[in-house]
Amino acid sequence: MHLVYRRAFLAIAVMLVTASLAFAGGAAEEPATTPDAGQATEQSAVQELRIGISQEPANLNAILISDLYSEALAGNIYDTLVSLKESSADPQPLLATSWEIADDGLTYTFHLRDDVTFHNGEAFTADDVQYTFQQILNEDNASPSAEFFQAVEDIVVVDDYTVRFDLSSPYAAFILALGNPSAGIIPKDTVEEMGMQAFDRAPVGTGPFKFVEWIPDDRIVLEKNPDYFIAVPNLDRVVFRPIPQSETMAAELLSGGIQIATNILPQDIDRIESRDNLSVQSQPGLSNRYLGFADDEEPFSDPRFRRAVYHMVDIDAMVEGIWGRAGSRAYSWIPPNTLGGETDYLEDAALSYDPDRAQELIDELRADGTLPENFSFTIYTPPDAARSRVAQAVATALREYGISASVESPEFGTLLPMLEEGVPMYAMGWGSVPDPDRWTYRIFHSTSNRNFSNYNNPEVDDLLEQGRRVTDNDARRDIYHQIMTQTLAVDYVHIPLVWLNTIVGISDSVQDFVASPQGYFNLVTEARNVSVQ
Repeated sequence: MHLVYRRAFLAIAVMLVTASLAFAGGAAEEPATTPDAGQATEQSAVQELRIGISQEPANLNAILISDLYSEALAGNIYDTLVSLKESSADPQPLLATSWEIADDGLTYTFHLRDDVTFHNGEAFTADDVQYTFQQILNEDNASPSAEFFQAVEDIVVVDDYTVRFDLSSPYAAFILALGNPSAGIIPKDTVEEMGMQAFDRAPVGTGPFKFVEWIPDDRIVLEKNPDYFIAVPNLDRVVFRPIPQSETMAAELLSGGIQIATNILPQDIDRIESRDNLSVQSQPGLSNRYLGFADDEEPFSDPRFRRAVYHMVDIDAMVEGIWGRAGSRAYSWIPPNTLGGETDYLEDAALSYDPDRAQELIDELRADGTLPENFSFTIYTPPDAARSRVAQAVATALREYGISASVESPEFGTLLPMLEEGVPMYAMGWGSVPDPDRWTYRIFHSTSNRNFSNYNNPEVDDLLEQGRRVTDNDARRDIYHQIMTQTLAVDYVHIPLVWLNTIVGISDSVQDFVASPQGYFNLVTEARNVSVQ
């Protein structure tokens, strides 16, 4: 027998709204007919949504996406086989209408939509699905997503609209991996003609919006896909503006330069909420901030040094002072309310603010030559205010112990390759779907390109691999508890700082937008179609 996962997919064919509704920026309750030429002059002005983003994406080629900022935008350009846009816990059909999973968990068969085209008119078929995942797994592409599909042994085109994945071992998070924007389906013929590098700055998908232009450090512009199979987008145009400084972000929202603002500082929340035409959306998020250490360079590789830093910084005061109501203290790498996300055992193991114990550890490191006298180094962060403040606070604390630390905050596109190569200490963050594999394998496995610490522990590698193969929830929970204990309470390779709430400042002119826990911008989903009045 096969375990059949089949959901009826409701394709809501939404026509253009009538002139009066379009002028109001509202979505039609019932399908409306497309206006004729005589009515065209009565159509509303272009519906443009301007969104402030805290960092510019590294790239927009789905298979090369390596960061949250790219994922946040890419979900509007590409579609995935399954959708997690309404609920990460309840995957819904998208490019796949239904799927079956074999009892042994080794075969997944997907039945595809037969009425979808890419933005350039190329028909979507099973060949594109096969090609996408072949390119993800092609080592020449160095796709950051490859590690989530290591269990895929073969991708078989059964017919034009049926594709089968054969796995070498069960993978508990496979469906969630397929729903991530980094698994967006790309057009085979187009990419082969353009080349993968050219496609990076001229992406083509099947999603609700088409790529128009990317002016670095200024804007990324998308326009609506009038042939989108779920619904015709209400928005004609979406402009994403990189605004790294939180103060500038709030000012742009308050002045009307943008209609949606991310990366809001706690002190700006009350100011935004005081405006009649603005509001703030807040919900528990799936994003964290942490302090990381190089595991392959002394003194950072010595757990005593990491523990000393842990003791010399008052983490509770830091979290309250920097994030306030925008976040809560983190103890684990696995989000609360996620399998394996329990934290009692990690709270008990967390190190307290203890300057005297920090001094003892620093003295030990100096005595045995691990920490040279007059030692200096640099802490790296992205240019946002919160993480820069973390790094400055740590640098200030280190100076009390005779260690000179400077702070550098390059643009994310510059910082990312530096982190991949290796830096001594860094303040970073992560965001993903609520499965422990997505939160641990990529960060702690020795082969991962997001293991910025170059952490290498064979025991942890083995546990991470077990966590992918095991499907029993209790067994998985125990595995991830072991991983968290070793990495965070024995090796101290990272100091978890905060779980961020997703906080978005939004103009009342924007209708139907709901902030996602991951910080994505889901503008057209199975249930919602964002518009601007």
